[in-house]
Amino acid sequence: MEKLDYYHSNPHPFSLTTPTREHIVHLLDQLPSLEEVLQRQSRPPVCLYNYYIVLRDRLQMETLLDFWLDVQQAEILHRRYMKQQTKKQNNNKKSSSSIHKTPQSPMESISAESFTSQSDLLTHMLLIQSRNHSISPTTTKRSTMATSITAHSKQSSASSITSSILSTPYHQPTQADMIDTIERIYFRYIVPHAEKELIQLPAVLRDRIIKSFNQIPPNNTNIMDDPKVFQHAKQYVHILLQSSFTLFIRYRVFMNLTLPQQIIRLAAGLFSLLVGFSLEFSLIFLNISPWSKRLWGLIPVTFGIYCLGSSICGLDPIWVLFFNISETTTFKFNAIKQTKVRSILRRRSINLLSVMVFLITIILMIFCMIPGNRL
Repeated sequence: MEKLDYYHSNPHPFSLTTPTREHIVHLLDQLPSLEEVLQRQSRPPVCLYNYYIVLRDRLQMETLLDFWLDVQQAEILHRRYMKQQTKKQNNNKKSSSSIHKTPQSPMESISAESFTSQSDLLTHMLLIQSRNHSISPTTTKRSTMATSITAHSKQSSASSITSSILSTPYHQPTQADMIDTIERIYFRYIVPHAEKELIQLPAVLRDRIIKSFNQIPPNNTNIMDDPKVFQHAKQYVHILLQSSFTLFIRYRVFMNLTLPQQIIRLAAGLFSLLVGFSLEFSLIFLNISPWSKRLWGLIPVTFGIYCLGSSICGLDPIWVLFFNISETTTFKFNAIKQTKVRSILRRRSINLLSVMVFLITIILMIFCMIPGNRL
């Protein structure tokens, strides 16, 4: 911690293009928050996909984000499950109340819904016709219409229920689905030597979750289908993600290069500077004329300074100013859609290009002023 404070309290040789802690904290109020990133409400490069890439490639903390997202998805699934159960209970209450209603007369209580087969319905209608044969035509017509309306209402309600089930945009979760989801999270992140074991999770929280699973009776699944058993672990993981969010802002808002790209450019820049300086010194000590031939040595020197500067700062000015892109993985890009991030990267790119042009101008003047001397 003392080293970190010393780093931020002392001027850095690249302070023109390197953000300080105070600068990042100030910009956090103007950029998407961690909650907006986790809820997929932000735009590239400050988005959930790039956040996962940074946690995976630079911080080795992608397991934390995987766990948080899995628990969050389980909570959404559980809310849908509880909503479905509540709806079923309400429907059962309505059906039971309708069954206990007292009919006005025996004949009025009989309808098409009380028959389980078409033959029973036909027999009932024949009995009604034989009984009411002596009744007036108007009464017979009314009873026939009532019977047809009852049958039609049953058919319409059945078809509406079927259409509503078919038009459901997502699968209705069951208790078995919830149990499978909770167990998958438990065996993937919590148990020792799991596939993605949360090594950052304190032993107290881990033991509490394991104890909750071990105390469940074999015939009881009321606790296993509720993701609240992971609630404290999720809150702790969220605190860890919040602490890493500042580093994510540094890598995605102030830089547009990945770590492999920076290493490649560092190696290419050093090699180009070696070639450029070797060529310049060879032209000087061999006293090659005319003098304009020394400009050929500035080509690898310029390329080397550009690669070296972009590697140290993690920023490619050409990609930002001319193409408006940011590198997600090596040689894979996405457009810079966040307005504030675009303005920050453009301003930093202009500053970095100014430093590069200044260094190249000084090197050009030095090599042009040195007279040739053949050894």
